Amino acid sequence: MPLCLNDVNAAVEINSGEGWQVLYPKHAVEVKPSSESISLRLREDHSVLSEVPLTQELRRCEELKASELGSFSLRAERWLEREQMSVALAAAQAELRKQRLNSNILKQHQKHTDAWRKQFVCLFVLAVFFLGCAVVLLRHVAPELMGVFWVFGCSLIALFMWTIDHRWLRPLFNLCGIFMTYFTVWSVFVVGVFGAYTYLKWNSCSEDTFVDVLVWWDFLPLCIIPFCLPAHAWFRHKKWAVKIYPDLLEEHARGQAVENSIVFHGRVLPGKQRPCVCSWPGKYESAWDAMVRSSETSAAVVFLPKGSELFGICDPIPAKEGLEGDCWCIPLYGEKKPWGCRWWTNWIENVDEAVKYGAKLQVYYFEHAIGKGKVKSFSALSQESLRRDSLGKKSKFVFEASEMFRQAQDAGIEELCKGQRQDGSSQYQREKHRLFLSWLCPEDRQFLLDSDGLGNSQKAEVAWLERRGYPYEEVDVSPWLRM
Repeated sequence: MPLCLNDVNAAVEINSGEGWQVLYPKHAVEVKPSSESISLRLREDHSVLSEVPLTQELRRCEELKASELGSFSLRAERWLEREQMSVALAAAQAELRKQRLNSNILKQHQKHTDAWRKQFVCLFVLAVFFLGCAVVLLRHVAPELMGVFWVFGCSLIALFMWTIDHRWLRPLFNLCGIFMTYFTVWSVFVVGVFGAYTYLKWNSCSEDTFVDVLVWWDFLPLCIIPFCLPAHAWFRHKKWAVKIYPDLLEEHARGQAVENSIVFHGRVLPGKQRPCVCSWPGKYESAWDAMVRSSETSAAVVFLPKGSELFGICDPIPAKEGLEGDCWCIPLYGEKKPWGCRWWTNWIENVDEAVKYGAKLQVYYFEHAIGKGKVKSFSALSQESLRRDSLGKKSKFVFEASEMFRQAQDAGIEELCKGQRQDGSSQYQREKHRLFLSWLCPEDRQFLLDSDGLGNSQKAEVAWLERRGYPYEEVDVSPWLRM
């Protein structure tokens, strides 16, 4: 009884007389001896199909390879080439975006830190200079205050160095560990303070013994360190702290780079009947990047990703809209979301501006899915969003622990390619989603199938356009994927 081996880097389906069976890469299935032919087709594209008669020569083989059966091999290879090209292109575009972001981060960081570094060095040098001058002056004017002023000055400098810029300790952290680094640094500080204090006091001795000139209140200024550290922690949470703390400055530079590279607040250009993109599927990042880089593109779309200044901010619903909820998150999602709803407020303003210009509003759909994925009405948004969220959690926590998914893992689903193509999906993710749909009850399955075609935020955007009575053009995203 021969075995049929899937040596193609994609899931196939085989039928040797007992119905279609899924066969994952590097796995084999027994062929029924009484079968007169074998039918093969790609799991993801049933048009890639081949039927091969089981000749006596094939029956004598111990193993039949899918890539050697009929015309299936050539057609499957062409499909794989397109798939791999899309994955490679998506990876290259993602790397380009990453390099562009890192370049912006570097520029922003250099811009902010150059001035700060000069100020820091100047302040430190001035502090040490004035401390030395004060000690020398007090030695002749008020020797009894020399010790306490030295301890006070050293405490302030130590606190300044510790709270403002401790990045210089990172090599020591890696070499010695955090505990030993802290112990060593503070030990050096204490030895330095007491050593210099002892030297100063020894030189100031005349007729008194050394013990007589040592006074305990000289060391009271050391108390400012434990008292000021909590204040330092409080100051770090203030907005203006970014101008003082270098590590916060780095985060601020990264945020500025994100704002300049990824964030999009909309760009509505004037012109009657000028096309204006008012809804775009977010999973096509590379295509969107190519579109907005053109200065001629008019778009009302708003992207405020995590790390941007307006991320997580919510806006109240105007009373004139007659909608319930503390903010727009409620009618949009049924509950408050971490990313907030400021993007929605800005989007409405952009769309209204485009309508005033007489623009032609455009809604972009998933590949080959024009007209699909809409919600029944704007009032149904929240319930449908909560239902999709619930099914998403079920996919992650319940389905992955199900017997069906364990069987798929045993059958080799993990062998599928996990590289993401331009729509953000991989062979593995799509197969897992297919299994999840088959695992669901018919009602939930149909609900998710009907939801495909628009992204979650897009469903709200299209529903709002229809609520307002704004006409719009439905466009397929496919042409932009080939640019």
